[in-house]
Amino acid sequence: MFKKGFTLIELLAVIIILAIVALIATPIILNVIEDARVSAGRSEARMIYSGINNYCATADMQNQLTGEENICADGVTVEEVSQMVNLGNAKVEEVSYSNGKITNLVIESNNHKFTLCGDGNFVMDDEECSVTPPIEEPEEDYVDNSGANAPELDTNMIPIKYDGTNWVYADTTQAWYNYDNQEWANAVVLNSGVSKSVGQTISESEIALWYVWIPRYKYQLFNANNGSVSQQLINVTFESGTATTGTVKCTDAVSGSGSSSQTCTNASNGNWYTHPAFTFGSEQVSGFWVGKFEVSGSTSKITVKPGVSSLRSTTVSAFFTAIQNIRSSYSLSGDSHMMKNMEWGAVAYLKQSKYGLGTTDITINSNSSFYTGGGSSTTSYKSNTGQSTTGNVYGVYDMSGGAYEYVMGNMVNSSGSFYSSSAGFSSAPNAKYYDKYTYNTNYENHGRGKLGDATKETLSSFGSWDGGWYSDYAYFVYSGSSWFIRGGYYNNGSNAGVFYFLSNGGDADSYYSARAVLIP
Repeated sequence: MFKKGFTLIELLAVIIILAIVALIATPIILNVIEDARVSAGRSEARMIYSGINNYCATADMQNQLTGEENICADGVTVEEVSQMVNLGNAKVEEVSYSNGKITNLVIESNNHKFTLCGDGNFVMDDEECSVTPPIEEPEEDYVDNSGANAPELDTNMIPIKYDGTNWVYADTTQAWYNYDNQEWANAVVLNSGVSKSVGQTISESEIALWYVWIPRYKYQLFNANNGSVSQQLINVTFESGTATTGTVKCTDAVSGSGSSSQTCTNASNGNWYTHPAFTFGSEQVSGFWVGKFEVSGSTSKITVKPGVSSLRSTTVSAFFTAIQNIRSSYSLSGDSHMMKNMEWGAVAYLKQSKYGLGTTDITINSNSSFYTGGGSSTTSYKSNTGQSTTGNVYGVYDMSGGAYEYVMGNMVNSSGSFYSSSAGFSSAPNAKYYDKYTYNTNYENHGRGKLGDATKETLSSFGSWDGGWYSDYAYFVYSGSSWFIRGGYYNNGSNAGVFYFLSNGGDADSYYSARAVLIP
């Protein structure tokens, strides 16, 4: 028998077929491998892109909560990317980061170069983006030439600018304030249901809350030794961010008896002091928003607006709680609180500088119905610019006359503890919400004032009702009257003013109002 096998012709046919299959399959297989590499490289680029964004967003949140350094704050370098995300086999060739966004990213992965485009996708090697340039950097917010920190807008806050007749929704990339021209930044929160776009007019009836920005600054001491001085221009220099460049340092030294409330170092005339109102508890702030007018509305829902009767007949504790509730009532994310005595002082000193009215006294709001801004059915705050801290519509109103204003400035009792008196507090508020002063039985003991609060530094004479600058009354807290009131009321005439201070027990009185502050 013969054994069966392949003939030479059959073997050649098989070999030829296998060769043909190989010729067909090899490119396909190589393409599949290459496609897999490209896909893996593109995915790796996207993961790095997302990793940088997530890292920087988290770092920014941690910075706001703890004050830790955010390495993304000044942009991102190629070297820093490796600290943020696991690069694997990829290599970052170029990266740019600004204003909370990656503006350029080039990654080498799997022997290909991937470049970020403006639509968020990546192109490979020499391919061109469909969006050019890759990502346009947004226009930067406007900053004036004064050196003042740009306003930090809180949730739901709208920047506004006066056009000579009306207030309009401001474009923050364009000039909407100018502290060199005494035009302080204004922002509002609108009534529920009201919606506006940039450039549109905003009527006063559409506004629920109205604020003015007080940027962080230092001032030059002019009366550091509890003397008497005539009213004068206060030298103010704006500070950048939360920098503290003043050389004067003060700490509380509050006690149950005595003639001083603080201990200071380097406190000599001519030295510079970073105003303490920009220290909020343990936090340094770049500025704060102060209510443009005295509070109005009700304790269930505060408003801050012109031409209405201010909210009065309310205890200090009720004012304190109602103003804190602004945050939840209007869905704000910042810290809303009742104005502190030191914050009043910060506004008063800025008014007394070249950025405000300077040595010109504020005109009294003499409206006997306690209308905010001195307005009524026939007049408007716009025609009462002498009542503003700037002499124009951009300033803060009602700081002279109107209603007396309670502030969160409290003298301790003879045991050195929080002294509610008639204010209605069952326990002391958080220490960051009020300024403490040493106990004394003498209302003429002004040395218990603090640098920056516009009490002891701004006295032109001692031991009289008209001892403050511009003949404003100066009557310090003392036994039985543990709370400061500021500004005077409509009937005080020339004795009312931004440097006016008096004491009271904190009870509900038909002549007393308050003011709101917001730290974003």
